[in-house]
Amino acid sequence: MRLIVGMLCAGLMAVAVPAFASDVEVKGPHICCPQCVTAVENILAKVDGVSNVKASAKTKTVNFTAKNEAAAKAGFKALLDGGFFGSAKDDGKELKIEVAQVNKGDKVEAVTVKDVHVCCGACQKAIKGIFKDSKVTFEGSGAMRTVRIEGGDLYVGTVVEALRKGGFSGKLDK
Repeated sequence: MRLIVGMLCAGLMAVAVPAFASDVEVKGPHICCPQCVTAVENILAKVDGVSNVKASAKTKTVNFTAKNEAAAKAGFKALLDGGFFGSAKDDGKELKIEVAQVNKGDKVEAVTVKDVHVCCGACQKAIKGIFKDSKVTFEGSGAMRTVRIEGGDLYVGTVVEALRKGGFSGKLDK
């Protein structure tokens, strides 16, 4: 009888604890306030297989548990699509997903980037700080905005690279 109960308990534990769960850490996304934290939590709450989400404005990190590698990649991609950029590790190993590569390109008058997470004045200030020598405007309402950078020595690729370095992600408006 003990053997049967022991086997039953072991079987239940195997079902209750995911065998392939991993810890994912994303470093560097622009998280400056409670609104940013809430945005990250809301983005990842919609991703199947992602749980235990914790975002920190203090450390600029996002941590979550992924049930498998596909969920880890889906969570990281959801953050990028949500306007946040950073580097990710899945159980300490670099987590890579495809991101649009943008060449430096020709010098341009303006660059417009859509779907950038800009929920507050601190987000706006950070983006303006990245492009000190340019005119920066924000279009739209809510947390996802269109950012337009004008003037200075602008190259599409360097603008995208600078936004990513600052923890922001978005899509080029062509």
